[in-house]
Amino acid sequence: MSTQAVQRTVTRKSNPFAPQIKLRNRQLSQASPYVTLTDRAKPLAKNTDVVNAIKELAKRMGGKQFTQEHFGELALIDSDLIDINVDIQRLAEELHIAGNIIEPFDPRIMQPVNVIYIKQTGRYSAWDGQQSSISFWLMKQAGLIAPGVKIQCKVVKDDLTVPGSNDTGEAVGNYGFRKLNGNGRQSVDAFWTHRSRVNGVRRYNSNLREDRQSNEIQKILEQHNMFPAAKHEAQGRKALPGMVTYISGINQIAGHDTDDSLFEVTKTDLDWALGWHNRYFANEKGVEGGFILCFGRLHAESRGFVGTKKNPGKPAVPITRQLEDDLAKMIKDLYLTPKGFHEACKDRLAKWHKKHDMRNSWSDSCLTPFLVLDYLDWGGTAPIPEVDGIALYAGI
Repeated sequence: MSTQAVQRTVTRKSNPFAPQIKLRNRQLSQASPYVTLTDRAKPLAKNTDVVNAIKELAKRMGGKQFTQEHFGELALIDSDLIDINVDIQRLAEELHIAGNIIEPFDPRIMQPVNVIYIKQTGRYSAWDGQQSSISFWLMKQAGLIAPGVKIQCKVVKDDLTVPGSNDTGEAVGNYGFRKLNGNGRQSVDAFWTHRSRVNGVRRYNSNLREDRQSNEIQKILEQHNMFPAAKHEAQGRKALPGMVTYISGINQIAGHDTDDSLFEVTKTDLDWALGWHNRYFANEKGVEGGFILCFGRLHAESRGFVGTKKNPGKPAVPITRQLEDDLAKMIKDLYLTPKGFHEACKDRLAKWHKKHDMRNSWSDSCLTPFLVLDYLDWGGTAPIPEVDGIALYAGI
């Protein structure tokens, strides 16, 4: 394959993840999203951690180098020749195979299966890629994959040795399984997953439910002058007004990846919560994660639910503008900010546990009962929803 640079013309749409504060009175750049590998990697060459890691690896390799042979080879393998090493692999996960691989399957994103070629048997021992291999077999049996199509594999021979390691054969697979499924792959911050889903709709016309719903969540954020960001961007004093880093929290409150008809209802919980924050605390440095859960759950409780004849359910208690104003005033009077409320709740529960010689524990599900109890103690008069578990926290 040629390594010659190819000129590409890219028309970029507005970046939905640029902080709103930066978007004002400023035209977005139309620069290409492509960066060469050299440009992306070069700044890391002087990083202390990287330099030290390279020194340690070089010491372990004893002055030798990795050659092309050491990286194995890519091959097309008949699925009938692949064995799953059950001493290395986890169990087959039916729900993952059905919902996360087969239903949204696209052959262009299937990764090569990692296998060891066992010379004695002439077969291939798979140590990584079991779930996708099983999915491949099931789709082929169902006639979704044409006869004769083989599985792409990265093949390492069972007697191959490399500098700095004594492992060969299955020992390599055992070590590799642990690395690839442990600390060999950096876990992805929920922000990057959210960004990918939204871009799936806005840039690549995706119709996947998870993408469409993330885009709806993004619209709610933008409507209330908020923007998502990776967690590290808010560390120290770097948080900006409207910055949301608790992406899993907004997904949870909005009911992300549920049936579309249910999502249309549950996303209103997030809409109300973020709208309240934008109205009363727009200048706060970042949107506090506990607040999102607390107020989102309050709105969910306000919707009530339909029960049965034996259990008639819970009546709806619509949230009035008076209650919204009262809650803002109460938070400012007692705790100054939503973050102050969250921290105070943790502190008072810890003191209560200590007073009663109990093990200290915390769950964010405590926040909504605390909010309602505080409002009643504060003297609030507007109707407020009854929340589950409120009796557990009375008097704390």
